[in-house]
Amino acid sequence: MQRVFLIIVTLSFFGFTSLEIVKPVKWSFSSNPTKASVGQTVDLIFTGKIDKGWYLYSSELKVEGPMPTEVEFTSNGTFQKVGKLVPVNPKEKYDEIWAGKVNYFVKEAKFIQKVKILKTGAVIEGKIVCQTCTEKDGKCVPNKDKFSFKL
Repeated sequence: MQRVFLIIVTLSFFGFTSLEIVKPVKWSFSSNPTKASVGQTVDLIFTGKIDKGWYLYSSELKVEGPMPTEVEFTSNGTFQKVGKLVPVNPKEKYDEIWAGKVNYFVKEAKFIQKVKILKTGAVIEGKIVCQTCTEKDGKCVPNKDKFSFKL
């Protein structure tokens, strides 16, 4: 019985260690300006470096189906969103899978979200949620990355 248990544990270990977490986009975060006072509007800049052979859907899509890039903020009363998340220069193509035009990025994605500072020492945290797909066969993976701005 112990031998069977040992074999199962060993096989499980090798199975789990062979699983690879695919993260084809690496995010960096900046703000303009880098320091802000109460009442000031700040641009939060989200920049994603996309691996070769992958693409990322924009925040603005003209068809239903693909998962748009979204920024989810943790509310804490120190800031207020101004407008919506704005994609910077996405490409557009007709996508046969979704039977319509989609906006997307290759190599690099950039998004800007304006916020108004409500309190001194504002801390803006949350996560950016997106979907990346392979150019070769269209396989897609969801991505979530946390961010934090201290203004």
